[in-house]
Amino acid sequence: MKIIVEKFKKVADFCYELFKIAELQLYSHKFSKKKFSQFQHMFLLIYKQFRKFTYEELLTDIAGNSDLRAYLGLNKLPHYTTLIKFAGRLPCKVLDKLVLAFKHLFPKPKKVAIDATGISLDNASLHYCKRIGKSFKKRPFMKTTFIVDIENYFILLVKMRKKTRHDVIDAKPMIKKLALHYEPEVFYGDRGYDANSIFQLCFEKLKAYPLILQRNLDVPKHRRKGEYRKQTFDVFDYGEYLQRNKIETLNSMIKRRFSSNVKSRTDKLQRVEILTRVIAYNIDRLIRTGKVILIILRITRISY
Repeated sequence: MKIIVEKFKKVADFCYELFKIAELQLYSHKFSKKKFSQFQHMFLLIYKQFRKFTYEELLTDIAGNSDLRAYLGLNKLPHYTTLIKFAGRLPCKVLDKLVLAFKHLFPKPKKVAIDATGISLDNASLHYCKRIGKSFKKRPFMKTTFIVDIENYFILLVKMRKKTRHDVIDAKPMIKKLALHYEPEVFYGDRGYDANSIFQLCFEKLKAYPLILQRNLDVPKHRRKGEYRKQTFDVFDYGEYLQRNKIETLNSMIKRRFSSNVKSRTDKLQRVEILTRVIAYNIDRLIRTGKVILIILRITRISY
């Protein structure tokens, strides 16, 4: 049990560092009751992803872990509905800032890849769905697009969508956002991102070489559309392109480590749960790669 506690103390250190880098307020309002800080609530949401608990199970677990509670400065525990309300009113922009704060902890990525995966929103078993006459072939899911550092297996950016849309729609704003915070050299993508506008963004905005597999490779260059697509057609390195498969490994890693479905029922809580899962995954990778943070002052953790 001591090893587990020590690990989650490291998780708390990383959460505190992200909180500080993102310059988030300790309390949501100057007139708040100040019983619990936003950092404490945020850590509990991330800790919940590590343990795969419901909100009620989470508080039951924390109640029996006096060492971790003392480390967090939790003199008393919130009710589990307090965490649900906090997650419901937490802007997703705040969690996006925490995801972006990892750029100060990650090594500079040179090779990045983009891909989308589905996070299931339904926990019912296939047998149960068959018995009640519910569709079991196509289950509800949240389409989650990741941009990943494929050399170190870190998630750099994430975007979610419930409705079925083409991959290019989500890729365009993500590439623009990536260009503001990172400077990769190579950008990998599968056939779903074969659009001249994506190639153009990679060359002009991102300043990276787009190693994207094009459709219909048997069609000659002079019959292809798009100026930027034609530039990369003759010099496409398929052997190097296979490095893109590492993002599929990451999709498998995050689902096996933190589950492939979410337990929340409302759209807002589902998005918060997926974003906190991404933060938990990145922290877990930092711990596994031996990243250490030295924090001298922890005064802001104390519960008033």
